[in-house]
Amino acid sequence: MKRLQLLVLGALVLAALILSSAASAAIVPQSSIAGIKLGMSESAVKAKLGAPLRVRSGSNLFGHWRRLVYGRVTVSFQNGNKATSLTTKSSLEKTANGVGVGSTLAQLRVGLRGEQCKREFGVHHCWIGRWEPGRAITDFRLKNSRVTQVALAYVLD
Repeated sequence: MKRLQLLVLGALVLAALILSSAASAAIVPQSSIAGIKLGMSESAVKAKLGAPLRVRSGSNLFGHWRRLVYGRVTVSFQNGNKATSLTTKSSLEKTANGVGVGSTLAQLRVGLRGEQCKREFGVHHCWIGRWEPGRAITDFRLKNSRVTQVALAYVLD
């Protein structure tokens, strides 16, 4: 009897791990990537994802920036301690409708709502949101009609 209980418990733990892994591997347009939300503090990001693989920093036209690089997501902080940009090139991160890196333009158009697509400055991309300062934008970059990167960020200028 105890052996059966251990097998059932093991199966439940394994199922919970698989489900929590699948739940964290998500892009929620206008909100989060890999469970990290815009506006999240650096300490909260580290508490959720652990130590980053790399930390980069520098300055640009908007001031000092800091970037935490993880396997599935890169989290940027512009002028402060709140996440202002999230990017992924991981094909493991998808929206609830399965749109993410590797998706075709046709899959993106079917799987998203309210997106706009354009080819500008040599870049083909589709986005959700409005390109206005302080607003959030979710941007899907394409190459050869396939998504190569997804970014979620506050518009700075």
